Amino acid sequence: MDGRVRELRDQFSSITWSRLIYNGMYFSPEREFVENSVVFCQHNVTGVVRLSAYKGHAYVLGRSSNASNLYSEQDASMDSLEGFSPMDTTGFIAIQAIRLKKYGEQKIKDGQPLSKS
Repeated sequence: MDGRVRELRDQFSSITWSRLIYNGMYFSPEREFVENSVVFCQHNVTGVVRLSAYKGHAYVLGRSSNASNLYSEQDASMDSLEGFSPMDTTGFIAIQAIRLKKYGEQKIKDGQPLSKS
């Protein structure tokens, strides 16, 4: 899951979903929409998280996943400019395209269509 999807998920799961439940809207279409959105964004989330629990607190010791190709240390590094032109930094769309290209590559790899149409 990339950062923008995670940001939307966090908004839905913590704020909107909580308000809906608090206001007695469990059996509402809004709650179903929010919950289905959260379930959808968790579809490809896999991996292992190592925790330490001590006196009512949980501490993340590490996390790993072999399934995701959305983050690449090499692609994120400015040390390697292969496939990336410094001219791309002048265009916001080109920067956004980096994560969207990775997302599309993962969907193709998983045999999923890029579009429902």
